[in-house]
Amino acid sequence: MRLRRTGFGPQLNWRLIIPILAGVLLAVSLGLGVCAVAAALDGGEGLVAFAIPGAIALPVSLLALRSARLLRSMPLRPRDGFFAVTMAWVLAAAVGMAPFLLYGTFDRPVDAFFESMAGFTTTGATLIDDVEAQPDAILLWRSLSQWLGGVGIVVLVVAIAPATGLATKLFAAETSRLTDRLTPRIADTAKIIWGIYLVLTTGALVAYMAAGMGPFDALNHGMTTVATGGFSTKTASLGAFDSTAIEIVAIVFMLAGGVNFAFYWRAIRGRDIWPQAAEVRAYLLIVTAATALLTLTLVLAQNETRSLGLEIRDAAFSATSIMTSTGYTTADFAEWNDTALLILLGLMFVGGCAGSTSGGMKVIRIMLLGKTASQEVQRQLQPRAVQVLRTRRRVFGEDVRRAVLGLFLLYMALTAATALALLVCGMDLLSATSGAAATVNIVGPAFGDLGASDNYAALPDAARWLLSVVMLAGRLEIFTVLVLLTPAFWRPSIA
Repeated sequence: MRLRRTGFGPQLNWRLIIPILAGVLLAVSLGLGVCAVAAALDGGEGLVAFAIPGAIALPVSLLALRSARLLRSMPLRPRDGFFAVTMAWVLAAAVGMAPFLLYGTFDRPVDAFFESMAGFTTTGATLIDDVEAQPDAILLWRSLSQWLGGVGIVVLVVAIAPATGLATKLFAAETSRLTDRLTPRIADTAKIIWGIYLVLTTGALVAYMAAGMGPFDALNHGMTTVATGGFSTKTASLGAFDSTAIEIVAIVFMLAGGVNFAFYWRAIRGRDIWPQAAEVRAYLLIVTAATALLTLTLVLAQNETRSLGLEIRDAAFSATSIMTSTGYTTADFAEWNDTALLILLGLMFVGGCAGSTSGGMKVIRIMLLGKTASQEVQRQLQPRAVQVLRTRRRVFGEDVRRAVLGLFLLYMALTAATALALLVCGMDLLSATSGAAATVNIVGPAFGDLGASDNYAALPDAARWLLSVVMLAGRLEIFTVLVLLTPAFWRPSIA
């Protein structure tokens, strides 16, 4: 049979892609509605900024869901999942920037889109100089966008609309490729993930209130802590509260957000937790070791005005916040020595566990990279030895080894390319390098001009657009976005 090309570009299954985009738009419109209600209860400040985009997005999403049934269906392919997920996040950020423009938080689309993308990708990089000057509705929207993006807004759609038929490809495209399916059906797995997410969020909300936060602050920080996003209702982040109790709550729930959700599910069901326990144990050991090293470096700096307890407090909080990619701050990194900054930079790349809300490369991949390097050393001595990539009771195939090595190379390449671009845009070396690492690993605060006591306002416009794309790539672990940039994706399909 002779093969023929159809069309001038990729033949995508719009009958399945449009419902996903419409579902994401529906979720965003409902979030806008919640913030509109909050604005009305707050005296109406910011009400129009949420009511207008919400009133447009809701009927459009419902109409799109209905009209998709009239489109011609095509065979499912991976490209459909990659395209749907990437466009879903771009759509969410594009709609999410409307309240910032309509209220006047920002005057330019580039700034509003950057803030919105930082929210949905849970990066936590902000351009707002005075957070307290914003109305409650805007603050709630920033937190809600991070909460929706925490475990993946598309995963939410998969949970509530499994009938799209694209669930498996969407789940694989949006989540870590080492994320476990908790049940045979992807839709049930997505529901379990969101159930655990809701429980953790509620726990954080209650704990923050018990630690002394007001209800509104507790709600916002509860959402952004478990989402490991880092947006705060205060310009000085959690440092504004100057409360040991609040910082302890934040540390506990940041760590909880960085744990593999499959670990929670197995523990709840009384099943064997060892497949995830090795990663969780390494995750906690790295945080503990980093805290000890940071404390040592800060003590050796011989700052006689601070006690050992304060140094431990700042070290523990900063190590947890950076490694889990939350990005909350209580201390100004600019005052720390180079050794401490190098430790924090390394933690950015490590990240949390696979299947969590954290960014970074994930602890399991770092473990597998270490084991691969060790096996290659051993291979020099025993060339014919059969080596199996494993962690305790979990065995990984050669396809996983190749994927981990490939992702590591892409992470380093994207970070280097982003840092070089920021240097070309006029940033200094420290700001460019740390800013690239902070956005690729969706952490937020960096060093230099982008440090803990500053924001990303120092970036020129070109850098703001660039980092918006980098944040998206980092959130979707590079492969999903990179596929769309390859010539093969845009070639006409073969029928």
